[in-house]
Amino acid sequence: MAVLRARAKTLRTVLRLALLLLAVARLTACFNPAQPGCAFSCAGDQLCPSGYSCGNDLICHRNDGQGTCSILTDAAPSNPDATSDAKTDATSDARSDSQTDATSGQ
Repeated sequence: MAVLRARAKTLRTVLRLALLLLAVARLTACFNPAQPGCAFSCAGDQLCPSGYSCGNDLICHRNDGQGTCSILTDAAPSNPDATSDAKTDATSDARSDSQTDATSGQ
């Protein structure tokens, strides 16, 4: 009789552990953190979390293109050609100013 009670107690303990493990497994299966379209800066080292890559705006963007990015930043020009255009404009302005100064005797 004592042997049957010991086996029943062991069986109940095993069943409780199995139910607990099943409950934990179900809860962790539902875990799905939000992955925004962009939310991380890569300005310093140009490194991004897994599944993201560093864009021209120095913000990490999802590799699959899902999600929208509504972060406004001044880390990079909105027009990638703007920097080179500004250098060209500055050089040509300086050149024309020096020519004007040379012809006016200044």
